Amino acid sequence: MKKLTIEDLIPGGKGYKKFLPLCWEEVSMDGDWCRYRKGDVYYGQAIETGNLLWSLSLETLNTLLRGEGLKDLTEMPTFHFLKKSAVAWFLLDDCICFVDGASPSICRKIVVKPEWENILFNEEKALFSFTFQNGLYLLAMDGKAQLIYQEANRNILAGAVPSRNEFGIEQGAFWSPDGNRLAFYIVDQTAVSSYPLVKIQSPMATVAPLQYPTAGSPSERVRLAIYSCMTGRVVVLPSSDWQESYLTCVTWSPDGNAIFLAEVDRPQKHMRLLSFDASDGRLLSTLFEEQDDKYVEPQHPLFFLDDDCFVWQSRRDGYNHLYLYSKSGLLLRQLTSGAYEVTKLCGYSEVTGELLYLSTQSSPLNRDLYAVRVSDGAVRILTKELATHSVAFSSKNAYFIDIYSSVTLPGKVVLRNLTDDTECCLYEAPDPYEGYELPVVEIGSFLKEGDEIFYRIVRPALWEEGKRYPLAYYVYGGPHVQLIRNEWMAGTKGFEYMMALNGYVVMSIDPHGSDNRGKDFEQRIWRNIGAVQMEDYRYSIEWLLREKDYVDSRRMGVYGWSFGGFMATRLLLRCPGLFAFGVAGGAVMDWALYEVMYTERYMETPALNPQGYAENALCRFLDALSVDLLLIHGDNDPVVLWQHSLSFLKESVLKGKLVDYAVYPGYEHNVRGEGRVHLMQRVKRYFDQHCGVKECKL
Repeated sequence: MKKLTIEDLIPGGKGYKKFLPLCWEEVSMDGDWCRYRKGDVYYGQAIETGNLLWSLSLETLNTLLRGEGLKDLTEMPTFHFLKKSAVAWFLLDDCICFVDGASPSICRKIVVKPEWENILFNEEKALFSFTFQNGLYLLAMDGKAQLIYQEANRNILAGAVPSRNEFGIEQGAFWSPDGNRLAFYIVDQTAVSSYPLVKIQSPMATVAPLQYPTAGSPSERVRLAIYSCMTGRVVVLPSSDWQESYLTCVTWSPDGNAIFLAEVDRPQKHMRLLSFDASDGRLLSTLFEEQDDKYVEPQHPLFFLDDDCFVWQSRRDGYNHLYLYSKSGLLLRQLTSGAYEVTKLCGYSEVTGELLYLSTQSSPLNRDLYAVRVSDGAVRILTKELATHSVAFSSKNAYFIDIYSSVTLPGKVVLRNLTDDTECCLYEAPDPYEGYELPVVEIGSFLKEGDEIFYRIVRPALWEEGKRYPLAYYVYGGPHVQLIRNEWMAGTKGFEYMMALNGYVVMSIDPHGSDNRGKDFEQRIWRNIGAVQMEDYRYSIEWLLREKDYVDSRRMGVYGWSFGGFMATRLLLRCPGLFAFGVAGGAVMDWALYEVMYTERYMETPALNPQGYAENALCRFLDALSVDLLLIHGDNDPVVLWQHSLSFLKESVLKGKLVDYAVYPGYEHNVRGEGRVHLMQRVKRYFDQHCGVKECKL
């Protein structure tokens, strides 16, 4: 059997890409044909016949770019296709290119500046919008830019993404369906604290200030405005009586004459869904409100079925489900219910009158496709294989494309009919690891106080019965993340395979607080963000040593990043003797220094919850550190500020604790590219040194 190397297993490694399953990605249906990317090639294909209509490879694209005097690309860029077309636009450092995959040719090139951000395209009017400094601009196809909104105060940003991407917010501007109007956020950061990110790329280091609101401190003030392409006027929606509230779920009505948004108060316990007149900005109505003693977290825009009704997603009954509302805010019907999560609303079929959605109904490990009939709420499952599915379909088509993988299946693409059980396999990805020595992956669960906790264990391929192996325990434990899934490689990211091939047993669990298990399972962490997970981790180790006879309890290390770095450090400090050492990267060390939106949702403010913050300020427990700890941080981390690990390191000096420390200069929250391989080499070496494993070069 051939051997895998660290360059094959870790993202950024020289051989990493060739071991990714070569399956369909970025799949979209457009009438009777579909588009997709497979590796470094985009394709257009007739759906019913399977005939290939066109293809565009990276090699061909680079030939076209060289013909325009542009540099080669090392990987395929993200294409944004126009409707019913083989034409797509993509962004380079200094230009926007339109490429026709059918010709193939570069059919238009628009010069842009690298500093332009948040670029969106309005296909109806052939206009781009973008932000530069604190202004919002339009860009015509002839390359002429027009400023449409800017305030004199440079701390007030137009078209920026607010709330640090919480509440499902991914963009700062929203074109109306007819292209006549552009809604955009106005984000006032005047009162927000500034943190200095130091850039060392130039001969003398420079400072790039980052506006970063910490828990309990003054936050952003966000408004929504609407620009009319017809009149050139901007109207700002009226200010709320809630101070520092959050605005999310921005949705245009199908006719573009009204706009909807969910407003959440700063304590995040109260949400109201509002509608506004798009022409003058006046408030039309408060459609309904939702409240929760702990927190509400709306994340999904409204999904309109027609001009008169829409679908809303809510966890009001304990799980994320679909609700049908009239445009005026009258609840017509709860469409889905039960002890499972709807994880994605995929669309509406005009052929069958059903909503298609992915859910965890069969198991939290799966994402299976279901359909619910809007008229009477009848539900049926559309996918046969229990796996992790994604779907592409067109509302007017009687069929859909199902792309899925499982622990044992690299990837498969199947065309399925909505009106009968007919199907056709379009593609099955080969196993990229065929012929290579692989570890053994086991997924299972155990009960803790009546709750099912899922685990994943990765074991060495060359297994010796009776031998006790060192343990590498990978932790995360925070909200919005689920580590263990019924998908290819079971949700592992290379670290687990790397360690198992070097003689380790690698374990992870999804403790209380993790994603897709319902509101109660997540909210157990409220006001004491690390305590419940810590007990889950402790219990899992007790279970492992009791139920499995192959782990050496003297050689167990813990590793985590971000929230996982916080948990790894907390476990060493609050559960002495559980692990022999640990590695913590990008770790939150004091939740009072973390961002407002995330922290106050789960912890409230330091003033309201001083005990909870004190229990999770890790510097307070440094006296209990009795084993080796390696801290790692990127000095340009805009998510978990470098100050977290620096403050912990400073306190360790004062207390005489020898903490190991590594900085990745110029890297942000995640160490990517070639630096990722270096990072994993460092982590592996630390484990090898502390577990007495002879270091071998993978």
